Amino acid sequence: MKYGKLIKLISLGLCMAATLAVPGCMLNMNEYKYQPSTESSTETQISETTDSGVKSESDTATEPTESVTESETIPSSLHMEPPEVDTEAPVFISYPRTIKLLKGTKFVPDDYVGYVDDVDREVELKVTGEVDINATGDYPIKMTITDDAGNSKTIDVTVNVYTKKTATKKPSSSTKTSSSTTKSKKPTFADLKKKYETGNAFIGIDVSKYQGNINFQKVKDAGCHFVILRAAIYNNGKFGIDSKFEEYYKDAKAAGLLIGVYYYSVDNTEELMKKHCAELAAALKGKEIDFPVAYDFEKWKGFQKLKMNSSDLNNMFYLFCSEMEKYGYDAMIYANPYFLRNWFKPGHYKIWLADWKTQPSYVGTIHFWQFSATGRIAGINADVDVDIYYPNGRVVEAKKEANSDGQS
Repeated sequence: MKYGKLIKLISLGLCMAATLAVPGCMLNMNEYKYQPSTESSTETQISETTDSGVKSESDTATEPTESVTESETIPSSLHMEPPEVDTEAPVFISYPRTIKLLKGTKFVPDDYVGYVDDVDREVELKVTGEVDINATGDYPIKMTITDDAGNSKTIDVTVNVYTKKTATKKPSSSTKTSSSTTKSKKPTFADLKKKYETGNAFIGIDVSKYQGNINFQKVKDAGCHFVILRAAIYNNGKFGIDSKFEEYYKDAKAAGLLIGVYYYSVDNTEELMKKHCAELAAALKGKEIDFPVAYDFEKWKGFQKLKMNSSDLNNMFYLFCSEMEKYGYDAMIYANPYFLRNWFKPGHYKIWLADWKTQPSYVGTIHFWQFSATGRIAGINADVDVDIYYPNGRVVEAKKEANSDGQS
């Protein structure tokens, strides 16, 4: 979305006023510092108030800022530095308890796991235990990752070597009937709308080319307020605009839906990120985008192959945000609770939470919540992600622990 100069001046004044009124507006951590952005929230048909930001659960230390004068500018970009002394072991961020390996297939352990260090960009992986790829069976192994400082972490994994089974006998018609009658029915969009939509929360969907042909008028008529489109993707060394993006945008706009976009990224260098942000901005030029442009990083298995530490991971997100701001767009992050708690530090940027539960489990402020990946709605002949939008933000608080008597 683009903003007029008047909106920016008003937002800057509000942000300055908030900084003067609230001590501790700048968060000072061991690893990074940030101050609130000067950009205000997007203006849409659904009213939204200015949000000053959110702290993740790992944010601990704070200190007051000095008074901000009208002549000072408030930086909107963040930067994270790794710790000067490496005392923490690297961490497995993705791994299976059991690895399924077809008999006779070469076993490459690094292909099945993902790990990261807070300092080192290259971490050693060592496997102990024997795996006979030519004999079926279960083989227990240990995987150990070690950084340059000697800090290490070990996990236990079982490698199951198997053979392709012959086709099993097809179930009888009676079995089919029994199976179909016991299969749970997916809730309709109307059911989800009734359950989750309130006076300050609005239901919508997010889509990519995999949803196929979409009748957005039917989507709108079903009670959907907005759609977030995958605009672009960078993966496996290739960047491209989603093949359905232009069509989806045109049809969704004609149907009167609010529109957001996201970028699926595995960018691991500043050069790549700047180049791809320019291409993304070119694809968005002339289009009315109603929400912050979302950054979507999901390459956790094999993360080590990107040769980034945890600071680099966050700095790629921060660079994405600052680059999109240069082109006139706000930005936000798409992530699930685990990675928000442990890896991503969103700072003042808005959060689009991916949490497929009946209630969000992330503690903090969210503006979007993707609560289902198996929604069904008129106009789309496939499962679709379903989201809730909170114009004023939703503060998710930690669950109260039960007392000794069992009462909370």
